Amino acid sequence: MALIRYAQPGLHGDKAPEPNLNYERIPKERYTSKEFMKLEWDHIWTKTWLRGGLSQDVKEPNDFITTEMGNWSIILIRGEDRKVRAFHNVCKHRGNTLAQERIGKIDQTFKCSYHRWQYDAMGQRVESPDPETFPQGLCDPSLHLDELPCEEWNGWIMYSLNPDVRPLEEWLGPVKNHLEAYNFDQMDLVMDMTIEWNCNWKVSVDAFNETYHVWGTHPQLMDWLDDQNVQIDLYDIHNRYLVPFGVPSPRPHVEQEEIGDNLGVYMEQHGVDPKGFNGTAQQARRAIQLAQRERAKEKDWDFSQLNDDQMSDDYHYCVFPNVTLNTHATNYMMFTQRPHPEDPNKCFYDLQMFSLASDTDNKRTNQAKQVEESNTPSNMTGVGTEAETRVNPGMGDAGGGIDNSNGRPEHIYVKDGEEHTLGEVLDQDASNVPFVQKGMNNPAYKGLWCGRQERRIIHFHQVIDRLIMEDGGQVPDYQ
Repeated sequence: MALIRYAQPGLHGDKAPEPNLNYERIPKERYTSKEFMKLEWDHIWTKTWLRGGLSQDVKEPNDFITTEMGNWSIILIRGEDRKVRAFHNVCKHRGNTLAQERIGKIDQTFKCSYHRWQYDAMGQRVESPDPETFPQGLCDPSLHLDELPCEEWNGWIMYSLNPDVRPLEEWLGPVKNHLEAYNFDQMDLVMDMTIEWNCNWKVSVDAFNETYHVWGTHPQLMDWLDDQNVQIDLYDIHNRYLVPFGVPSPRPHVEQEEIGDNLGVYMEQHGVDPKGFNGTAQQARRAIQLAQRERAKEKDWDFSQLNDDQMSDDYHYCVFPNVTLNTHATNYMMFTQRPHPEDPNKCFYDLQMFSLASDTDNKRTNQAKQVEESNTPSNMTGVGTEAETRVNPGMGDAGGGIDNSNGRPEHIYVKDGEEHTLGEVLDQDASNVPFVQKGMNNPAYKGLWCGRQERRIIHFHQVIDRLIMEDGGQVPDYQ
């Protein structure tokens, strides 16, 4: 079957040239081996740019957030000069964790809870009690906090554990211009969760980097997204796919003409009345795009840098190494997969959802309102809107709500085995990943046998190997 090319050329829809990929089996040891886990730590996690947090969480001087990577804790803080800096989160005296809150604000200095050593927002040690009792003195520059490369970009705070990391703009490559076309810095955080998953971090990345699983795992999505006519773009280190929304899957068992229930919900949330619509299911996508343009005028939203396909479709990016994005005109959803510090069979899955603020009150009120305001099902993989709430019952509170006292949604942390819901679609994905990891450890299983629909996964692993080797590492031959 010849693929339909939905994506418009120009304005971020151009098809990237197809590289020559090796379709050999991907060894399972890459997901289970502590040896390979150490290779990733030494040559990937400690050498690349990482997303640490959001600019909106550190709006004012002395606002800070903390983030974890492996066994390392990092402080991200805005200084009096409005610049955000990154520091290792450890007191240089006796090793106490300096900032013990996930998010907060200092009164001029961080004060160690143990012996009250103090550090300012520039990372300078400014006070140590009883300095005369240190015969070696306190003038050693290593007693200041260790600063790391840090930049703000498009509403994100990026940092690196590598003092010699290449410039962020160079690292982002073509996805920089693609993602800057969206109004990320104007979108509010409306959902914030971290879940411990019983799988390698790459199992989670893989789950959201192909549409091959959609018809089998998410059959309820077949009447409003095309899982086969998907444009896949493989760049230097990043990748993406473009999934048409608002049109049925071309699979033989899916109705192609009549407006299905879920497609009707999707249309309604985009300003198209499905009951009064005179066209077919194949024509709904274009009607949605036109309605979104009209709605943007009413809301005074600037979508001038987005093409018409971006009014309806899911532009889905994997920003290497571990950020997965489902981008839409009015909202986006972000997954950040972080490795467990010791166990290759576990990881941390960070889920954050964002929505353009309401034009009436310009602030979030409650989660139900924000979900309704986003007006786009987030994507085939998860959560997002009032439409998604109706299509996927149980999504409503995603395990938590909005903490209106500080204008930010509560961060929900879910440990392995604790009951929670991510919504029907993401729950379906989450139900598979621990069994995938269990299968990876089965002696009878040798590794991944990926097809063309899964070539983002192949490309992802080849990037890992290339960067390891460019950094002087040696990739084991597990074949």
